[in-house]
Amino acid sequence: MTVLVDDPRWPAHDRLWAHLASDTSLAELHAFAEALGLPRRAFEGDHYDVAADLVPRALARGAVAVPTRELLRRVRAAGLRTPKRRGERVVATREADGVREDLLSAAAVPAPHGPGVVLDPARGLIAPLAAPDPALEVLGFRRRWWWDGGLRRVEHHAVQLAAGGPGNGPLPAGWWSPLWRGPTTPAGLTAPGAP
Repeated sequence: MTVLVDDPRWPAHDRLWAHLASDTSLAELHAFAEALGLPRRAFEGDHYDVAADLVPRALARGAVAVPTRELLRRVRAAGLRTPKRRGERVVATREADGVREDLLSAAAVPAPHGPGVVLDPARGLIAPLAAPDPALEVLGFRRRWWWDGGLRRVEHHAVQLAAGGPGNGPLPAGWWSPLWRGPTTPAGLTAPGAP
């Protein structure tokens, strides 16, 4: 078990921030962060942002101080790194059966493309999408990662909004739900044909 923390040298919100990460598992990282009292909203897909005043507490609880490059190297080597581009924000992450899924809010969908969804709140439904539609607003995407014969495979599933704006109709819940700011039906429901 190794939780890593780098130097607090990243300025934001009138404070300096460090990164807290694990080179073992996200479950370990979440448990450690919870014990420190960090809110889940501080999770950035592969690390937590930690205010400088919490770094001594993290070290006292067993975190190992490492340079930022070492933290990144070890998180990558463990297969836990979630690459992001400017303007992307991880809103959910999960791992099951050897597949990791990150849900990101973003204005564009990177390649390679897998099937996605179009949200149509005016009609209260979602529809499958074979590839991103350049005419529709992008709310974000799901990135799926898995290993296949020693090769890392990745695909991106677009979440787009049907023409006509956000509307306010209820939509069935699904993997894309954290990206939708409108009302939804109870959690646990998935739309027919949703990937």
